[in-house]
Amino acid sequence: CAAASGLDMLVTLGGDGTIVRAVRCLAPAGVPILGVNLGRLGFLAEVEPEDALSIVPRVMDGEYIIERRMMLHTALVRDGRVVMEADAINDVVVGRGRESRSVQASVDVDGRYVMTQTADGMIVASPTGSTAYSLSAGGPIVTPGVGCMVITPIAAHLAVAHAMVVPCDSSVSIRMLKGSDPTLTVDGQLDADVHIGDEVRTTASETTAGFVRFGDTGHFYETVMRKLRWPDQRADS
Repeated sequence: CAAASGLDMLVTLGGDGTIVRAVRCLAPAGVPILGVNLGRLGFLAEVEPEDALSIVPRVMDGEYIIERRMMLHTALVRDGRVVMEADAINDVVVGRGRESRSVQASVDVDGRYVMTQTADGMIVASPTGSTAYSLSAGGPIVTPGVGCMVITPIAAHLAVAHAMVVPCDSSVSIRMLKGSDPTLTVDGQLDADVHIGDEVRTTASETTAGFVRFGDTGHFYETVMRKLRWPDQRADS
């Protein structure tokens, strides 16, 4: 990270986890990421391994665009003090820790009470993160250009518990009411212990992530179909 300001671009070789780590390190310096997918899904990657060499001339000639994506900023507040804060490209998760007991948490948006859930946890996801943990918990897929956050309960006890989409200029507050050893996890990589009564505040970050793209951003829909293996059932014309 110390040398980030001297980079024009970073090429990552790996899966989405590798890209997520690179984004958190380099996004504050404005360095865009070009991901070569060596992982399983590779939602964030732009290039498959077999195409990696063929895109080198396009990179050298500047034949690409930079797609900017919203990031989240979260702060863990205890007794009125911020004890941990971080940015995330995918999601912020407040949930059960090492013990397999549910937690109880209340959710406020812009200071207004929204819900109390007994669940395995709560996710606040960015549009980019909507295809990650939030999706597996029943949340919606959100296109990257939509300015919003997605609040998704994880395995909630109430069958009527659903995900909620809120504007990106909102402030989402999750307060831990009950639970055994609850944890705050940022992008699945940074962890912090949460105490009963702690508050996790999440907003849109002032920092955005840059991704190198070789086509228009409409390719997101094709990526979703391909990565999630949705069948193409269009009638032949």
